[in-house]
Amino acid sequence: MRPSRQLVAASLFLRRHHAAVAAALLACMALLLGHAAFVDSPTIDEPNHIARGLAFWWSGDSRLSTAHPPLANALQALPAALLDEPIDFEKLKGWPQADIGRVARALVAKDYEQLRSAIVTGRLVTGLLTLLLGLYLYRYCLRWGRGRALFFLLLFVCSPVLLAHGHLVTTDLPVALCFAVAVGEGVRWLEGGSRWRLAFAAAAAGCAAAAKFSGVLLLPVLGAATAATALAGVGRFAGATWPARIGRVLRAGLFTGLVVLTVVNGAYRFERSFWTVRQTLAAPEPANWITRPHRGLLLERLSPLADMPRQVRLPVPYSWLFGLFSIEAQNERGHGGWFLGSTEPTRLYFPTMLAIKSPAALLLLLAGAAALWLRRAGRWPARLVERLRAPSSRLLRPLAVPHLALWAAPLLLFWLALGSKIQIGVRHVLPVVPFLLLAAAWAGALLWRRQPALAGLLALLLVAEVALVHPGHLGHFSLLVGGPPVGHQISMIGEDWGQDVAALGTVAKEAGLAPLHYVPYGITAVRELRRTGLKFRTLSCKTRKLRNGGWIAIHAAQLLRWKKCGPIDATRPPDRTIGEHIWLYRVDPPAAR
Repeated sequence: MRPSRQLVAASLFLRRHHAAVAAALLACMALLLGHAAFVDSPTIDEPNHIARGLAFWWSGDSRLSTAHPPLANALQALPAALLDEPIDFEKLKGWPQADIGRVARALVAKDYEQLRSAIVTGRLVTGLLTLLLGLYLYRYCLRWGRGRALFFLLLFVCSPVLLAHGHLVTTDLPVALCFAVAVGEGVRWLEGGSRWRLAFAAAAAGCAAAAKFSGVLLLPVLGAATAATALAGVGRFAGATWPARIGRVLRAGLFTGLVVLTVVNGAYRFERSFWTVRQTLAAPEPANWITRPHRGLLLERLSPLADMPRQVRLPVPYSWLFGLFSIEAQNERGHGGWFLGSTEPTRLYFPTMLAIKSPAALLLLLAGAAALWLRRAGRWPARLVERLRAPSSRLLRPLAVPHLALWAAPLLLFWLALGSKIQIGVRHVLPVVPFLLLAAAWAGALLWRRQPALAGLLALLLVAEVALVHPGHLGHFSLLVGGPPVGHQISMIGEDWGQDVAALGTVAKEAGLAPLHYVPYGITAVRELRRTGLKFRTLSCKTRKLRNGGWIAIHAAQLLRWKKCGPIDATRPPDRTIGEHIWLYRVDPPAAR
């Protein structure tokens, strides 16, 4: 069946003007990210992240950067640090103990408007990083053709997960950018690219480790990919002798390790770097809800330092090392959300969340990509037998290509996430998402060549689903599972992040919901609600009765975790909802019951 003239014309237009189309798609994403950055209220974690960044610039001390390394937060706080009046962090409560929670609360109490403005400008920085990620991967995809590159960019721009976390002050999107660049440049170097490719890959891996602790996973992945490529004798190792291959692998590993260590130490300004084991164990440990149960002995209990010689010098900053093992402590303790009616961690969490939070069109394309891959995989046994009969030096050639690195990094991160007990949002596997889009773009490009009308329908479905949910991308769930009404019966904690507080004020004023009692969620919620001009009272869940009755507004994440709260009858559905995340209950006066 021949394609219609309109489809042929569309294909020709996309080929000739692919750069303009790509620029238009990125411009649309910039508008979506910018709008959401100003509309959404500060989320639960953003005050902590921006406080770390401001402290980095204004105090010159990185003591707050233990739960997360400082690089991403420093970039996000840079506009506010340059434009706002500096704050003396040494005078804030919690600073001596490096308690980020107390420091962030002190900033909120001191000048909430200044802190909120810093969060908004920090969100714009994250948005810029999101656009850079899309641009980099689009240019990377051009090696496979303009059609596949444009299809990838459409999937990227219309990804609710990337739109949700691409406008927030967190470390999740920055580390996803570093992951993609490190893997992409590493692959290009292994294919025979210049040494600058290796330098870019090493620098990106260092930035990943300096932005989030999961970034260290790139080191074993890139090392294994390099060793496998050298063993197979392909790419830049083609034709080289075994001594030459071994020498190149060792030099590349040493260079990458030095670059990563330099970037990590530089991100901390070499503060408390190269301490001995004795100095590290003797230092007072930062205090927070994760470390307090260890009573200042976290490193002795969870790290191998207690068994090491005391005079050995450690090549990383104290704050980075302590933060790495504090994540292990958090994982041991468990930090579960609410998933399928339970607060207990499960291995089904991240696979399920990646599936149900992907748009329907993306899921269909991924299913098509899996079917194509399985079809091609069916031919592997015959090829493998053929290789087994070949000389031993060629046995691993089809199995150890440089592109293994393209999938080893996200697969390792995803595999480790399966055993994680920190299950409070799909954002913890955000670096996996761009690689899923690459796989879907492969199927989409093939579909466009064979069934352009069907590919066009999927593209329209993708755009429509994103348009319907904007700007509530955090609470998005795929149309294939029934959208947010059904999705929020599966998961709520990672979706209810405090972003709807301003919307509560607007709706409550317009609907005349008075008197209103609000159960605070996060350190900025009360002040954010006051900004809307709404008259309300705060309510503690310890309160058993409302003397005059009224409305109670509570975040779904709180009620699902606590099961009950004050006079709320949690067994009945709420009388009203706002964004699926804030539930409102009408409570009658006690005498009227």
